Amino acid sequence: MKRLILSCALAMTLIGGTVLAQEPGGGGRGARNIWGRSPGPPPAGPLVDLVQAGVDAYNKGDIAYFEKMFADDILWVDEDGHELTSKMFCVDFIRRQITATPKRNMSVTGIATGAWSDTGWAAFAYTVDDGINQRKGMNTTLFKKVGNDWKIVLIHGAINAPAIPH
Repeated sequence: MKRLILSCALAMTLIGGTVLAQEPGGGGRGARNIWGRSPGPPPAGPLVDLVQAGVDAYNKGDIAYFEKMFADDILWVDEDGHELTSKMFCVDFIRRQITATPKRNMSVTGIATGAWSDTGWAAFAYTVDDGINQRKGMNTTLFKKVGNDWKIVLIHGAINAPAIPH
């Protein structure tokens, strides 16, 4: 009987911690695990330098970087669901962004990455600011290894704004 009561108490504690973690804002406590500790930022991972190089190229207007990094079969799903299905379309899409007036600058935070042999991923929050407007969102990028180089095969951007019809 004691074992049953102890098991039920443990289960209720674990379920209660899970429910609190699912509330917006973590139940008013911020991001915390069931022991009340903050998990801290995710580990950066092996592809952080590639993410930062992409941000630097975006801010410098370096289209050659993207021509080199994009795989021939890249797929880019933008923040409102458009699909760009070739390297040519993706290079043109990024070219229009980095040559826009007023000049746009990108910054990123919360970079997390991972890699397994010839496959890698990166996720991060971004802000694109042209001095007048700011566009904030989340980005997920998938990479494949070709020889000794990483190539981008998928980009998905999600903007932090309500969905609107267009």
